[in-house]
Amino acid sequence: MHFREDPHHTESDKARYLTELNALIASREDELKSIRNAYCADIFDKQETHRKAYLDMLGWPLNASIPRPIPTAEIIEELGDEGNYTLIRMRIEVLSGLWLTGLYLRLNTDERRPLVIAQHGGAGTPELISGFYFEGSDVNYNGMVSHLMPHRVHIFMPALLLWDPSFYGQPYDRVSIDARLRRIGGSVTALEVYAITRAIDYFESALNPLSVGMVGLSYGGHYTLFTTAADPRIRSAVSSSFFSQRRHYAWPDWSWKGAAALYDDAEIACLCYPRRLCVEMGDHDELFASNYTHAATDEVKAYSRHAGIDPDTWFECIVFDGIHEYGRMEDPIKRLIRDLESEFPV
Repeated sequence: MHFREDPHHTESDKARYLTELNALIASREDELKSIRNAYCADIFDKQETHRKAYLDMLGWPLNASIPRPIPTAEIIEELGDEGNYTLIRMRIEVLSGLWLTGLYLRLNTDERRPLVIAQHGGAGTPELISGFYFEGSDVNYNGMVSHLMPHRVHIFMPALLLWDPSFYGQPYDRVSIDARLRRIGGSVTALEVYAITRAIDYFESALNPLSVGMVGLSYGGHYTLFTTAADPRIRSAVSSSFFSQRRHYAWPDWSWKGAAALYDDAEIACLCYPRRLCVEMGDHDELFASNYTHAATDEVKAYSRHAGIDPDTWFECIVFDGIHEYGRMEDPIKRLIRDLESEFPV
């Protein structure tokens, strides 16, 4: 063709299309929020029905009828003594041919004590959150693991597909792996939530813990919330620097087909009832705005009150003075331990 024009000539058309596209999505999100609110109005009365639908939303293997024999576990190496603990690197076969590696702080006692799953976040590993590299090297975890240890609980730290290749090596593409899992009916969240529940299967058999709890930061907060909703064996949980409204943070591995009409963070939190759930967010978090945490909290409380349940009996939101970090407050861990040591489920 002989016609020529400046490449920026159609920039206004592109801007208009982009604006209209975003407006269309936002309008549909508003519409589906109303549908989701109506759909989940009975979430407290029909917990198992909603839990099954939630697992279906996340996909395989959570929604599959897979035999669950006691998992095989192997000790890779004993790393030494840490006071009242033995530090062990181990792996657990969570699916045939798929082994979940992690660090295990085994409390040296014959007394039945709780087990806490401590979950690292993005660019993290069990070694990082344990402060392996130098004093204070657990960065924004603020002693999440070390603060659990004085409470005499067993601690397992799974290693998920979240390490930083620039630091640890072994490059990978989480988004691509998630896409491949979606093609076979699953998701990376479904697979790794399932893996954590299989680790609990192993420890229930091998350790017979008094109870099970879970804590985590950022992606670890994501897995804490999602695993607690999926597995009623988790009695109490602290999810830090994640709880929000997904429409504002529609990351590829945090989005599922039709989720806007089914389950968002607030509804997933409701699936944790009657167990204790504490969510935390820094009011200066550089990744997630705390006002959306407040908004999602209001949704949880509305669902709870609609069911005639006082939300303060099972749910707590703490917005603290801080950034994207695990809260430095002592009360959430102390409450977690009280829950785990209680004779009956909270």
